[in-house]
Amino acid sequence: MLTPLKSEILKVDDLSHEARRFRTILWSFERNMDLLFKDTGLTAQVDHVALAEAFSRWRLAFDNSKYLASADRRDFVIYAAGLMLKELIAASPLKAVEGKEGKLSVLPIGIDHRLKRWPEGYAYTSFCLSVAAAILKEMGDAEPVLAEKTDDPRFWDSFRENALESPTMAVAFFDLVCGQDPNWEAPDVPWLRRVVSRSIDVASQLQVP
Repeated sequence: MLTPLKSEILKVDDLSHEARRFRTILWSFERNMDLLFKDTGLTAQVDHVALAEAFSRWRLAFDNSKYLASADRRDFVIYAAGLMLKELIAASPLKAVEGKEGKLSVLPIGIDHRLKRWPEGYAYTSFCLSVAAAILKEMGDAEPVLAEKTDDPRFWDSFRENALESPTMAVAFFDLVCGQDPNWEAPDVPWLRRVVSRSIDVASQLQVP
């Protein structure tokens, strides 16, 4: 299950604002690792300094673009989660090791093949998707529907290759995960997202005398 954290983080009051606090991100990030890696033979090692750096960069980008949220709040939540995914991949605060304290072990045959293929990237995506889904549910909006292509190992291979080469691509791949059409040329530029562009075009037309 890609979103084991969602039911727990939904208990946080005013999540849409609390998710902008590092203490909430720290707690929920580590809790997501506990849930995701349970009974998998994997142990999560979290670099708190790297996580704080990722959050700091995300918060700056979020604050600089939140004025666009009114164009489509649901899309902006997904965009903001994609930005977080980008910064997590860039900062790489998580290392998944096999066994306790890094001692090698045989991973269970039944482990989710996506998690086994790219534990860190899968974990980052799980965290961002869980938070986005919970915020949307809190808002009374439609939650992202996980795209069928995410069950294809080739999707995760492509995601990993492209995002590790250029973390910006994580925003586009997160859109794909959520069943949306990404902007491949500039996936992290908010005003180039389709819903925002349409909103700007409509506003411009209404201002024409």
